[in-house]
Amino acid sequence: MTRRRAIAVLGGRPGNAGADVLRLAELIGEELAKRGYGVVSGGEGGVAAAANRGCRAVGGDTLALLKWNRLSDAEEGTTWALPTSMDLARSNILNWCGDGMIAFEGRYGTLTEIGLALDTGRPLLVLGDHPFLTAEAFAAPTCRLVPNPRPEDAVELVDLLETLITAGEQASVRPGAAVIEDDQADESGIGLRRAVPGDLDLFRRAFGDADVLAWRALEPTDGVLSRFQHERCLVVLEHDRPAGFLEYRTEDDPEFDHVRIEALAVSDAADRGRSIGTRALRLFAGSVFAAGRHRITATPHFGNGAAVRCLEKVGFRQAGVMRAYERHHGTWRDALLMDLVPSDLAAGPSGSSESEDGRVRATAQS
Repeated sequence: MTRRRAIAVLGGRPGNAGADVLRLAELIGEELAKRGYGVVSGGEGGVAAAANRGCRAVGGDTLALLKWNRLSDAEEGTTWALPTSMDLARSNILNWCGDGMIAFEGRYGTLTEIGLALDTGRPLLVLGDHPFLTAEAFAAPTCRLVPNPRPEDAVELVDLLETLITAGEQASVRPGAAVIEDDQADESGIGLRRAVPGDLDLFRRAFGDADVLAWRALEPTDGVLSRFQHERCLVVLEHDRPAGFLEYRTEDDPEFDHVRIEALAVSDAADRGRSIGTRALRLFAGSVFAAGRHRITATPHFGNGAAVRCLEKVGFRQAGVMRAYERHHGTWRDALLMDLVPSDLAAGPSGSSESEDGRVRATAQS
């Protein structure tokens, strides 16, 4: 059975959107239905009602996620109504239930939903004027802003949204919440902070480097690289200059409470061999253990000597070989299992001149 696709529509309630905005919402609802999409909205009139009306006019389906528990709040022409009784928390459901999102002009509720979509990397088309958000907010590769849309642009706007959806299909949501503060530094000037859309060039440089690609094959397009913009991907800073990144995931089961390093890379060849990766990894490990986690694992390829040396300098030990662990260019290859517990954390000086290039390929995900 083929899954029906859907688009989440965000926008103002009655009185918060002008006639041209409502006409555009209706035409986009029609175009979405013609392409096989359903429309998901808050179902409270205004933009939602217009988009639903257009979708239903050509035989499409609509779903209203209602704030309260009254089915009567659904607009006429709604195919399905789901009373959530969740008030503002309903926005999180709206954020995740569509293949992509279109935001029309609205007020604070719409701004909140736009912010959530940007924060979670959802394919998002933003239409019209949103004066409380800056140009930098819309710089994410998963988002496009069209400040002056016209009703006659409906087809081209849906084309643009589908481009964003296609670009984001390779991105995945990595489970597990962040476990450490994402803004910290050590005495040597090495720091860690959360990755943001402006870091895309850092990732392009890293995955455009043959040494990095030898261990992690990844196409360096904006849509693919946007997967690194999440709370467990930290940019490595040297005196506030972005120099690399460290990505990790967490085990949610409290009986295990592990952290696994997905990747650690120093982006530019000129920065390798300067212990940037080792110092960043030591800072990260200390923060993980200070947060109460008790074990960190990494799975580099056994032939990646630079990665193994970097891990060992921090105190990681080789625990075994994971056979046929990851697929690289269509071929399964082995990986080392290395782990670190608090008593193993190396106590060497943060600013030591260890020789390493910071390249860690630590997971089968590509």
